[in-house]
Amino acid sequence: MKSRATLAVILLLCLVAFSNATAGETYFKFKIDSPDELLKLTRVISIDRVDGLEVHAYANERELAEFVDLGFSYEVLQHPGTLIQPKMSADKAGLRAWDSYPTYDAYVAMMNQFEIDYPLICDVVNVGLTVDGRSILFAKISDNVFMEEDEPEVMFTSSMHGDEITGYVLTLRLIDSLLASYGSDPRITSMVNSMEMWINPLANPDGTYAGGNSSVYGATRYNANSVDLNRNFPDPEDGQHPDGNSWQPETVAMMNFAEAHSFIISANFHGGIEVLNYPWDTWSRRHADDAWMIDVCRAYVDTVHLYSPSSYMDDLNNGITNGYDWYTISGGRQDYMTYWRGDREVTMEISNTKLLSASQLPAHWEYNKRSFLNWFECSLYGIRGIVTDAVSGDPVDAVITVLNHDIDSARVFTDPAVGDYHRMIAAGTWDLEFSALGYVTQTIQNVVVTDGDITELDVQLVPLSTDPVLSFVSHDAGAVNPGETVSMYITLTNDGGGDAIGVNATLASSDGYINITQPTSTYPPIPKLGGEATSNSNYVFEILPSCPKYHVAEFQVYITASGGFADTSTFSMTIGLELEDFEAGSFSSYPWTMSGNLPWTITSSNPYEGAYSAKSGAITHSQTSTMQVMLSVVENGNITFHYKVSSESGWDYLRFYIDGVQKGEWSGEVAWAEASYAVTAGDRTFKWTYSKDGSVSNGSDCGWIDYIVFPTVGVPVEITTTSLPDWTQGVPYSQQLLATGGSGNYTWSDPGGDLAGTGLSLSSSGLVSGTPTSEGTINFTPHVEDDGGLFDDRSLSFTINAALFITSLSLPDGIAEIYYSTQIVAAGGTGDRTWSDLNGDLAGTGLAMTTTGIVAGTPSSAGAISFTAYVEDEVGSHNQKPFTIMVEDAWICGDCDGSAAVDIDDVTFLVAYIFAGGPAPDPMEVGDADCLNGVDIDDAVYLISYIFLGGPPPCEDCP
Repeated sequence: MKSRATLAVILLLCLVAFSNATAGETYFKFKIDSPDELLKLTRVISIDRVDGLEVHAYANERELAEFVDLGFSYEVLQHPGTLIQPKMSADKAGLRAWDSYPTYDAYVAMMNQFEIDYPLICDVVNVGLTVDGRSILFAKISDNVFMEEDEPEVMFTSSMHGDEITGYVLTLRLIDSLLASYGSDPRITSMVNSMEMWINPLANPDGTYAGGNSSVYGATRYNANSVDLNRNFPDPEDGQHPDGNSWQPETVAMMNFAEAHSFIISANFHGGIEVLNYPWDTWSRRHADDAWMIDVCRAYVDTVHLYSPSSYMDDLNNGITNGYDWYTISGGRQDYMTYWRGDREVTMEISNTKLLSASQLPAHWEYNKRSFLNWFECSLYGIRGIVTDAVSGDPVDAVITVLNHDIDSARVFTDPAVGDYHRMIAAGTWDLEFSALGYVTQTIQNVVVTDGDITELDVQLVPLSTDPVLSFVSHDAGAVNPGETVSMYITLTNDGGGDAIGVNATLASSDGYINITQPTSTYPPIPKLGGEATSNSNYVFEILPSCPKYHVAEFQVYITASGGFADTSTFSMTIGLELEDFEAGSFSSYPWTMSGNLPWTITSSNPYEGAYSAKSGAITHSQTSTMQVMLSVVENGNITFHYKVSSESGWDYLRFYIDGVQKGEWSGEVAWAEASYAVTAGDRTFKWTYSKDGSVSNGSDCGWIDYIVFPTVGVPVEITTTSLPDWTQGVPYSQQLLATGGSGNYTWSDPGGDLAGTGLSLSSSGLVSGTPTSEGTINFTPHVEDDGGLFDDRSLSFTINAALFITSLSLPDGIAEIYYSTQIVAAGGTGDRTWSDLNGDLAGTGLAMTTTGIVAGTPSSAGAISFTAYVEDEVGSHNQKPFTIMVEDAWICGDCDGSAAVDIDDVTFLVAYIFAGGPAPDPMEVGDADCLNGVDIDDAVYLISYIFLGGPPPCEDCP
């Protein structure tokens, strides 16, 4: 009994050891203090999932030892490949219910049987062998399965992590379903007829069958060489071998297979969580088609939710996530396929359990089967067409780029065998560029895409002529200064369709500061279609000492070649070396700015040149020290500098960036060395950052920079027009915008289309002109760029006023010989108004019009005075309107009753007023009649004396 008990304990310990470290692979979990720690850890171990600050991961023996050296504590977990005893089937008949896993031999037999049963629409292809010699099999499904057609190529693969095998059985079942339903199910029949589907159920058979071909028990994540295949692909950010391993046979097979095809959408299936993970994994920045990817992933998951329990596929953002937002990895297949192959691939995690109980496989099929089809059908929407040779009609191997949209290799390719391309993209209006080696690039604008539809666009590219086309590319003179003798080699390029031989070129310049002493050179043959060659001998010229700094010297290169080719190419060179060697003992020579946890400092300890260099700040773990400078680069060139590093190799880095894009990084013990990077003209920011990870310090723990030679810089371009005048609707407008700085000519544009619909436009020479069509405020941001690529933008605002309009309806009447004054009123217009009597009609009437719109004077006689008022604003808007002033006779003194005569009736009127309470005379009439200081009987007597007895006239003293 004792010996049997001992044997049982030994067997149990062996089983536990096997389950915890299957095939040398350990599965464990640990805690982190910050997600930033994952940036380092992802290069040491294979992170499986991250839940807050808890991380699950895999490691082989070497990786686990490196992880332990970092000082983390961890808990070993039972390996996912040993959590259950899976139900297995050895033949297709046993798999008919799809509730068991196939043995490896049954899997191979099933794949081959698909081809036997459906030879017209299925072809099974072995694309390569694994480390242990197992086959990597794809089923190709299409109506003309052995033909290349104008169809999108789509792909599913599963289980590149060998212990994540829900997708293994589901993709096998998908193959069976597509084949069996062809001809009877209209949707599937249409799919098979309209696309080329490639399905690989098992990408890592060595991992899945690590415990032997008869069972998936003991499946491992890694392949037989203990390498995580989903960290083994070339990475857009981290290079060809980001995991430090050589490419595995499975990786090479998949890359060769992808290169031989033109996949446009694909997915690789995983497990351990339930979420769709879309690119990028390696970068925090988003893919050009990020919005489209979110939409199609959301559509996949939303459809799943209609046919699954509420708890299924609801992880992270309710079933979808950006890869980097979750946790970053390098060397993943989805980034490889998306970046390098022009594909759109996502990682589909379709079960929380990696080795799912076989009885749950049918349910997971029901959850996902509709979304599988939806995913493939995405390839049928967007833009598609065929690119052919305009002369021969042959298909062209072309690149299709969406202008002002595609970044980070978002472009797609044609299938060179057919010339077809398929560009899935969000709804919108797009400009497409079609380019191919040996052809004239073609741009097609305003291609409209609507959701759920296809826009067909065939393109014929015109082949280049068979003649060479030679032009200047570059020189190696570097920075040049007044008084120098410059020796340089010139490189030419041949963009034509024929090789260039017998090439000669002569350098010339009409610049008064330049004296060319060695003007000619021959060149080796220059291959067609972008070939380059450098002059066999150097060109030499002198720069006069009187040449001012920043002077731009223009050069001409007269090029000839055999066959009669002759052409002239030009280039310019700015005189004056831009050098920062910190010999001022400070950062005062250039507009340096500092950021991060500590600034850079000036040090006199072991500089590269002179007495000083710049040194990063004395930072500690998880900190950075950054110095940067923004300069206006006036022509394409290079920046060179010398650097030195002493740090923890592989973890603490000195990095250099141009405009936020990393160009180089160095760690470990690096003696003074030179770096050089190309720089294009424009406003450029150069940044050096020393950054540390979360642990360990080695060496001096810093970086140094010295002897920076900047590309040619100059005065920044600046728009000097600070305001535009207000204007009036309907009046022609013309204003010239002005700028200073930069070099060469200015080119102006309205990039935001701010003037669209206003009646105004901006010419390339900077003239804002046109006729404003409506009133209101115009907010306008013009853009100006010089020949060197420097640019500026400025926000301007001006107002368009309503057209000028006279609003006075009529003018008051006047009285002859009585002073008259009235103001004519107008609305609208811009600035001050100027009024006038349009035809001079007021002349001789006693009235006149002032420039402010006042009609005034003493009418000389009664009657109608008609004239036309004219008004004009400061910008030329004008309006006119006719008016008539009625002038009445002046009052007759003594005419109390208003009869226009002095007679007995006026006496009667006064008597009735004085004695009988009759109506009172008009105030003016009373005043005129009251010549005796009081309206009384004396006034009546006075009038009788005047009328009947010849007495003095009334009111002779009235004014």
